[in-house]
Amino acid sequence: MTSTLISAFFTYTLITAMTPGPNNILALNSVTSHGFRRSTRVLAGMGVGFLIIMLLCAALTLSLVNLSPKMTQWLSIIGAAYIVWLAWRIAMSAPSGAQSCHPPVSFWASCGLQFVNVKIILYGITALSTFVLPYTRDVTWILGVSLLLALIGILGNFCWALAGHVFQRLFQRHGRRLNWVLAALLLYCAVRMFI
Repeated sequence: MTSTLISAFFTYTLITAMTPGPNNILALNSVTSHGFRRSTRVLAGMGVGFLIIMLLCAALTLSLVNLSPKMTQWLSIIGAAYIVWLAWRIAMSAPSGAQSCHPPVSFWASCGLQFVNVKIILYGITALSTFVLPYTRDVTWILGVSLLLALIGILGNFCWALAGHVFQRLFQRHGRRLNWVLAALLLYCAVRMFI
């Protein structure tokens, strides 16, 4: 892997992990409404579910590529298209507002959320099919990157949980400009995938 590809990988994964999504909004909402201590089971459930989904994404993408090596090219194109779509959605989205209060969800509910969380499923498939599988099919590398993807995603959840109100104020005050910067960085990732 070249340093350009590695920087594109980390740019994509960190932006995807740190931008608003079901997990980050749930983490923010739970900690803001119920405090960090009462929200640990929510965060733990998200973490376990995230790890399981990343391992399933690794198995799925590796299986598809092993069935047909040409799938790598198609998955990369689909991944780039998803990144461009995500950039557009971020650029056009309104800044996040305050979240409503809900009772804290259980470990199993937050774990189960991961199985319907399209954002992280596409995050895993895109990262693996675009940044890993074109260069190696070594199961050790694929599992290692899957664990790294889960760790980066969990880090994003904890950042939102710990930041709580700070992120809400930031998005309310500078949300539009921040969205444009994040969108531009994602477009950079999509372009770097083919250069």
